[in-house]
Amino acid sequence: MNPARIPLGRSIITCAALWLGACGLRVDAAPEQPTHDARVTLQRSSCYGNCPSYTVTAAADGQISFEGHLHVRTGSARGHATPAQLANILAAVEQVGFRSMHDSYVSHDDGCEPVMSDMPGIKITVVDSEGSKSVDFYNGCAGATADAVRPRIEQLANTIDRQLDTARWIGKPAAPGDAERADR
Repeated sequence: MNPARIPLGRSIITCAALWLGACGLRVDAAPEQPTHDARVTLQRSSCYGNCPSYTVTAAADGQISFEGHLHVRTGSARGHATPAQLANILAAVEQVGFRSMHDSYVSHDDGCEPVMSDMPGIKITVVDSEGSKSVDFYNGCAGATADAVRPRIEQLANTIDRQLDTARWIGKPAAPGDAERADR
């Protein structure tokens, strides 16, 4: 056996293994486009102050619908998301463990100890190939149960806002004194 052939043979085998491995990684990687039936909805509810209240939905075809309720600049609007933006949202859904969260964090029965009033809420609904899942999180919910989920649900809501650029429709809420002066 020629010793010069052994490294070449090993090189060929190593290259083939890497090439085949790369093909396998591509199959296991997250799809570039969400599944045909994927849809993500973020609802933010108002608070005692001037918290923006709105609903934004992104569908798998890239269509975005925005419905402003209170303290936003735009009432209704439409937009478009790229496949990469939708993939980023769905990756964030997985990253925060969304499907493992309880459906509700709004009352004493949900583990809120105590429940403070006049706070905004976040409700996120994801519909995809795994089915439909909603998490309703009230920011007035306090205690260990809520504290464990709060950073993850806020991270997901902020990712949805960033990826769908909801700031273009929300605008900057007026300071409390500004709203009173505008009414005069």
